[in-house]
Amino acid sequence: MPELQRIHGGNLTRAAARYGIPAARLIDFSANINPLGPSPRAIRAVVGALDQVRHYPDPDCTELRAALAAYLGAREERILMGNGAAELIYLLVRVLGCRRAIIPTPTFCEYAMAVASCGGVVEKAPMPEEEGFCLPVEKINKMLPGADILFICNPNNPTGRVVETGLITEILDRAEQCGVTVVVDEAFMDFVPERERYSMVSAAGVRPNLVVLYSLTKFFGIPGLRLGAMLAPPGLAARLALAKDPWNVNALAQAAGVAGLRDVDYMEATRRLVLEEKRFLFDRLASLKGVQPLPGAANFLLVKVSETGAGSGQLTDRLGRRGVLVRDCAGFTGLAGRYLRLAVKTRPENEKLLTVLQEILEEIA
Repeated sequence: MPELQRIHGGNLTRAAARYGIPAARLIDFSANINPLGPSPRAIRAVVGALDQVRHYPDPDCTELRAALAAYLGAREERILMGNGAAELIYLLVRVLGCRRAIIPTPTFCEYAMAVASCGGVVEKAPMPEEEGFCLPVEKINKMLPGADILFICNPNNPTGRVVETGLITEILDRAEQCGVTVVVDEAFMDFVPERERYSMVSAAGVRPNLVVLYSLTKFFGIPGLRLGAMLAPPGLAARLALAKDPWNVNALAQAAGVAGLRDVDYMEATRRLVLEEKRFLFDRLASLKGVQPLPGAANFLLVKVSETGAGSGQLTDRLGRRGVLVRDCAGFTGLAGRYLRLAVKTRPENEKLLTVLQEILEEIA
């Protein structure tokens, strides 16, 4: 089933082998990572921490949790660090013993994969294309009785749609009545202007049925180190801490996370660049024949290509053979053959993508 296929972007090793191009020469729009790369302070921190690999890492991530708590305005005892947010998704499903999950689709595949790994059943709540991929609040509320977990990706991957806190609170109220845990994945929230209108972090640990996922991979540009967090009610956070691997976050990741969270200049530069380049990329894509980018709140764009005369798979392959990697949305429910997802990168990289895509479209025509 498409929703149970583990298909992700960012696999440079596989792409290099497939297209016969060295990984260093590939431009990767398939993974939604900070176009600036890691904070320079994070890089220096990793180099400075190399000697620490002779020791076990701090199993409690003490300094990192303190830095993240200060950054998010959260309490340390409600934060659990993970080897990427994906690890924490699987941990949560296992600890809660999920039998039935509600997942709005299209969205990130690992929610369904985690539920399936524990023998649970997924019930999809479609977000129709013709309705702008909006979260179907009324439908979700009707589905809640009998469920264990509801996943909400906010901003959603791959659509980029973002949901205000009021709507999520409405769902939370109904879910609490039904005994359902609501998991809000805010992996891309750092890229969102006016994040206070959308983030549920302030309610995490206060609402008894709310869990918030947070990722340092995307915004802080360290996917190779793997670093994520979960904010949960104290009792659940303690259960999860006992159930996880004791040394799940390595010393280098902890050092990079602390340094990145304290680099205010880097964070401000990232937000400026992504906002400017997203506007540029959106406008230029919209000018290409048959290409329709959709507005989104994160650092990527969902792009409809069904009117180009080629399917998403064909375009992905042609771009890849010219050294430009994009995310074919075939693995997302309801998007197969019609959509690409493109990360926002630097101006030279964005211009390269546009030039190559224009050449391909002219060849197709």
